[in-house]
Amino acid sequence: MNLFDWITAELDPKPVTTEQLIYEHMESQSGHSLPIIYEPFNPANRAHWRDRAAALDFVASTRCGGGRVLDFGPGDGWPSLIIAPWVREVVGIEGAQKRVAVCRANAERLDITNVTFRFVEPGDPLPFDDNSFDAVVAASSVEQSPDPQVTLAEFYRVLRPGGRVRLRYESLNRYEGGGEQEVGLSGDAEDTTRLILYDRHINEEYAVQVGITYALPAAEVLQAFSVEEEALTMEDVTIAGLESLRAAVLDVGISTTVHTSGRTLTRWLAEIGFRQVLPSHDGISFVSSLFDHIPDDDRPDTLQAIDAYLAPIIIAVVDLPAPLEIDPTITAVK
Repeated sequence: MNLFDWITAELDPKPVTTEQLIYEHMESQSGHSLPIIYEPFNPANRAHWRDRAAALDFVASTRCGGGRVLDFGPGDGWPSLIIAPWVREVVGIEGAQKRVAVCRANAERLDITNVTFRFVEPGDPLPFDDNSFDAVVAASSVEQSPDPQVTLAEFYRVLRPGGRVRLRYESLNRYEGGGEQEVGLSGDAEDTTRLILYDRHINEEYAVQVGITYALPAAEVLQAFSVEEEALTMEDVTIAGLESLRAAVLDVGISTTVHTSGRTLTRWLAEIGFRQVLPSHDGISFVSSLFDHIPDDDRPDTLQAIDAYLAPIIIAVVDLPAPLEIDPTITAVK
């Protein structure tokens, strides 16, 4: 019997959403690392350039300047709070109450007033009229919804004719060759620890996540797997170790999510009715390479200068067709 079969048979996990399993438990989805939202923007930091490129990508690909934008799954308020200066209004939709609270707190701290955040129960229809948004942006969030195909159909419904959706998504192809099964450990409190196990089925395009909460500090959970430090690996997690921890289990949840490839997403979007579906290159990958090729002394050293430098490049890049084999970012036009 493998690990996940044993958990299903012996621990009777409760079916939950990924919001209940993971995102309701996180103080920060990004580890408080987002530039502008949590850190001052650093022109010499490659990761900060990547983040800026991602925001500019959303603005350029959706042609949303001055319009009303729906951000599906903003997490810590990204990209809602970053694209706010370019648009009339952003509405961020979250399926976790904790994430809504974090997003609102970040907006208030940054004094950004044209962004609102709303809780919507995962799987529920979007609480908006037909044709009420100029653009939809989704950063690795559609796959967290109970039925991604239904979610995409909701995007189509709330978009005005000519409106655009820009999708970044987590295809499971990136985990092939060693990342099919992984484990994470986090402490909610001094005497409570959560073990998250991932079982990714790449060819079938779905993933199973199991969360086990123990009434124990992390050190004792690690000890059950004969690990002294927090660098827990999937190889360390054994049925014998899980059995030894059974008495300390507080709850067990299981969630299954659909992680489609670019090929599947493109087909779905066309079937839903989008008149144009463009798998394209993205600003992030391009700017990462660009950063590495610009001598330190030649890089723009202010955010305003960086935007002026990158914007025209990204406008061109996001319309460049990309092969489906690389799971490209996708723009769809209603």
